[in-house]
Amino acid sequence: IMKILEPAGVTIGRTIRGGGGMKAVVYSCDDHGVVQHEAVHAFCYQAFGGAGPTWYAEGMAEMGQYWKPDELAVDIDPVVIGYLTKANPKKNMLEIVAAGQITGDSWQAYAWRWALCHLLANNPNYSKRFYHLGLVMMAGGKDTFETAFGEVSAEISFEYDQFVRNFGNGYRVDLCSWDWKTKATKLSASGRTRSDILAASGWQATKLKAEAGLSYDYVTEGEWKLSSEDAPVTADGGEDGRGKLMGVILHDFELSQPFELGTRGSFTAPVEGQLYLRCRDGWTDLADNEGEITVHLRQTPKEEPPKEPRTE
Repeated sequence: IMKILEPAGVTIGRTIRGGGGMKAVVYSCDDHGVVQHEAVHAFCYQAFGGAGPTWYAEGMAEMGQYWKPDELAVDIDPVVIGYLTKANPKKNMLEIVAAGQITGDSWQAYAWRWALCHLLANNPNYSKRFYHLGLVMMAGGKDTFETAFGEVSAEISFEYDQFVRNFGNGYRVDLCSWDWKTKATKLSASGRTRSDILAASGWQATKLKAEAGLSYDYVTEGEWKLSSEDAPVTADGGEDGRGKLMGVILHDFELSQPFELGTRGSFTAPVEGQLYLRCRDGWTDLADNEGEITVHLRQTPKEEPPKEPRTE
């Protein structure tokens, strides 16, 4: 009764005698989102025998609260968005998944858990592993976040920070996942590399490992559109700057300041690291973009000193 009066809800799982599995009883106020939240708990109890540790149980139930059929984009309470995007990012992901947490602690804790579960469930880098981890944890197995993701914890922490810094309603985790597989190498003086950069995606890896202070030339081919109704633009973008080709350098899980590029020109690498490129557009507006642009890169040729005039 106290939970309903908050208004909130609670789900109680009971073991059915004689090996009949679990029965879940839901008590909820009549808020649609709360009902969906508690329904996730009930489903987990009855289908798998449990809901997993608190971080997982409440994170997945919060995903259920906002669930809409066939919707991949974020669509949640703006208050939660405001809190996550303005709060100090978690220094250690293990704070979110720590043992000993209790359900109903605070809506802010629920927000962090939702963000982590939403990222892991929708990011192709981690979704399969997260799916199997969930099955094990709900069934009472001993696998944990650390055993499942320990070897990629730095990558998850980086992507999580990028997510909570940039997301809003309309944001697509699957379109903004980071490419950790493309290997980057330094270019020789005569070396060349090319990359196809999609308009409907976040930062995309190139094969260029830039050297700090070194100049690189680039030239682009193609056009892209920022919606099906918009006219296509080149890598120079439109008059408002949207659609412009942008660059950033990733080194040791730290990003340089983004820098503007365009259809052709040169840039000096501010730090050493792998070059990533993207079409400039709002992070919540990528899903309706179309097209791709091919980018060719090389070291800027060094000018040869003028030859001394010959004397007889």
